[in-house]
Amino acid sequence: MIISVVIPAYNAEGVLERTLDSVRSQTFDGYETIVVDDGSTDGTGAVAEAYFSRNRMRARVVRQSNRGVAAARNAGMRAAAGTHIALLDADDLWYPDKLSAVMMEFDRHPDADLICHDENVTRDGRVVRTSRRRLPHGSPYDALLLGGNMLSPSATVMRREEALALGGFDERADYQTVEDYDFWLRFSRQRKIHLLNRVLGDYVLHDRSASRRIVRHHVALECMLHSHLKLYRLSHSGLVAGWRARRRLAQVYRSAARQLIAHREDARDQQAFVARMLKAYPFEPRNVAVALLWFVGMLLRPSGKAARP
Repeated sequence: MIISVVIPAYNAEGVLERTLDSVRSQTFDGYETIVVDDGSTDGTGAVAEAYFSRNRMRARVVRQSNRGVAAARNAGMRAAAGTHIALLDADDLWYPDKLSAVMMEFDRHPDADLICHDENVTRDGRVVRTSRRRLPHGSPYDALLLGGNMLSPSATVMRREEALALGGFDERADYQTVEDYDFWLRFSRQRKIHLLNRVLGDYVLHDRSASRRIVRHHVALECMLHSHLKLYRLSHSGLVAGWRARRRLAQVYRSAARQLIAHREDARDQQAFVARMLKAYPFEPRNVAVALLWFVGMLLRPSGKAARP
């Protein structure tokens, strides 16, 4: 067995079969499939088992109480028999040559411990944009830390031993939604990452915008980055390291503010992130532009309206 496909799934009965179709269509056949049912309250596990039985796949379902996607991925990796782990979220899709192309790339680059390919980002079956993975020259860790998360779980295949040696994905509650970013950062500090500039799958978008969700994600991102930026400043002494750290945090606050403004979410949340953005890095033109956008929005907001109904 070469590849273990690990699919964490929570209440995914409506989308899971389509995702499994994309796995079964692979031209590479040296793989097994593991669906980790993360305490679903619908028929996710039963759908997966019926699909595997009907199609006579080398596959199984691992069940656990609801512990989150990080714990589900870790459970799948521990149960895996393959030398490589291919992650796939329960609503994303692969193209038929995905596994064969990635394994050929491992043959070409035997020093690589993780390979991540390009993806099409889709909504309702239409391509919204294409995510091109590019790491600048220099430290991959620094590039990921200061430039943002450039990797995607469903586009990633990695050596199982290396992933488990790092302790897998961090399961702490305050890292939810950023557990993959933290993992890529830790991986890039000690292991070799290679990017395959070829579109081999679809990352499927869903309209899930809500103030609490936006705030929760960016608070988790801030928390995770603080721990990595502390290490960065220890290993990069001087004013430049502090300047880069503040600029990176300001990017997080700007992203939150921009999304909250775009969706006309809670005015207090907007103001809080704009204030933190300007405090962290006031001289960035994009930060100034977002602050002005927020200010104009406040002027135009009907009196007494603190949030969108």
